[in-house]
Amino acid sequence: MHVPNVDFSSLNLAAPMASYGTTGSRNGEEPGFNYMYAGPSLTVQRITDAVAAQGLILPVSAPSVNSSWDLDFDGPSLHCSPVSLDLRHAILDNILNYTLARSNGQLLGSDCVRGPGYVAWHPNWMRPDDDPMDDYLPFNINQLNISSEAIDRSGSDVLNHDNSHGYPYSDLASVFLAATPHLFTNAHSGIADSSTICPEEPWYEEALADYNKTSTVLRCDVHKSTYHTAFSFINGVQSVDFKDIEDTTDSPMITLGWVVAYFNSSDPEDTTLQPHACPPSEGNPNLDETDGLIRPCLLIPSVLSTLSYQAVMHAFIDMVAGMISVGDRQDLQTLVSSTTKLESTVLALAPELAFLQAERQDKAPSVQQRATTWDQRPFTGLRNDAAAPPPTLPLPQALEQLFQNITISLMSAPDLQPNTSSIYLPRKTKVVSTTAESIYIYAASKLWLAYGLAIGAAAIIVFSGLAAMVANHASFSNQFSTIFRLTRGAQLSYEIKEADRSGRNPLPAYAEKVRVKFSSGPMGEGQSG
Repeated sequence: MHVPNVDFSSLNLAAPMASYGTTGSRNGEEPGFNYMYAGPSLTVQRITDAVAAQGLILPVSAPSVNSSWDLDFDGPSLHCSPVSLDLRHAILDNILNYTLARSNGQLLGSDCVRGPGYVAWHPNWMRPDDDPMDDYLPFNINQLNISSEAIDRSGSDVLNHDNSHGYPYSDLASVFLAATPHLFTNAHSGIADSSTICPEEPWYEEALADYNKTSTVLRCDVHKSTYHTAFSFINGVQSVDFKDIEDTTDSPMITLGWVVAYFNSSDPEDTTLQPHACPPSEGNPNLDETDGLIRPCLLIPSVLSTLSYQAVMHAFIDMVAGMISVGDRQDLQTLVSSTTKLESTVLALAPELAFLQAERQDKAPSVQQRATTWDQRPFTGLRNDAAAPPPTLPLPQALEQLFQNITISLMSAPDLQPNTSSIYLPRKTKVVSTTAESIYIYAASKLWLAYGLAIGAAAIIVFSGLAAMVANHASFSNQFSTIFRLTRGAQLSYEIKEADRSGRNPLPAYAEKVRVKFSSGPMGEGQSG
């Protein structure tokens, strides 16, 4: 049967792509329309944000409350690892130069103490043959105009991040992340001391060494992969096991900025347009070389899946990209500036980012810090002590796991399910369904004891009744006719007075000693009534 899945070979995951011109006709007949990639769909973005906030896979629709199945499918996967030593030094130097340039310009305060604690970026036009030292760096220092008061003080104006200027035509599906706790933690003091990195101070070399030692710089690449998973539902509770994730390519995926599609009309507003297959290009049937330009053809499975994969990638990058830094101070309070969603995700709990969760150390304590010391009612208990964050994976593994959870969670969206009319509809999957039944297990000795006592008591009653029947040569019942016939022949040793024959309470004293004689036996003690 068909189980929840996600149709990557479709147009469901990418945002609506608008036409921005034509490529001319194909063989002098059908015209080609260019369509610009516009990022992830709202559904993909919504699922990404939901999974990132919870850190859990969203529940899918199970065939039954107790069922299981194995599912293999192609999808994107994320691989994160530290950058090379040379690139690490270049990136950390770039971040430090940005910090010093900003401080000298007095846009983020003076005394070279204000720097970002977290930076994530996807460089503009990142190509496989680029020089990392020039194009992979987070900040465009040459664009930093420290004399202009109009510069965005968050640093986003010089951050080398492509999505701030729209999605690129084509580049590597990669994102860089840098955590610099030394810059962020020491920025809260607001003054230069032995821990700040100030070139003119004697402790500069020592502080610089600590900055390089405590910083983390990662690169995460998206690959085309094959997932081998196992789904299990027990009483409606979902469990997903990632058996294996195999990369189908050795290098990171190359994204697409635009595609071309051919139709049977030249009118872009014609709602009845029907697509035609793209002409095969020599050596690569997925590309069109009309007019000497290489264009990816839209209606090719590999192109459709690439657009879907990069939609997931860009939703993920949009979530982690940006900066967290210390902004201007007002009076005695530190202001933290953030241009990223990372703080609202489970990634913020990673050990490498633990410094982001620490209390802000200002010259004057915040009211929340003061509240923990109040011991006079009614002011006690206005703030709980900060609970220790739950243990999490290191940041590289946490990023990879979160991306996997997002990919699986796409199966929870009804509008991302495969269309049954599509030729790319996945094959049916074998589903094992189980029905739970109550099974009772008893000890034989206890059963024999209980049933034996019941059988014995029943036998005693039966034999007692038979003995009574034999002794009386008859059987009796408790029917009214039996009692009526027996009492009609009864004789009393004392006559009951007329006033006492109603039977009302209390019983007269003389009546307690009355003897009753039935016709079938001798006189005996009467029963008081």
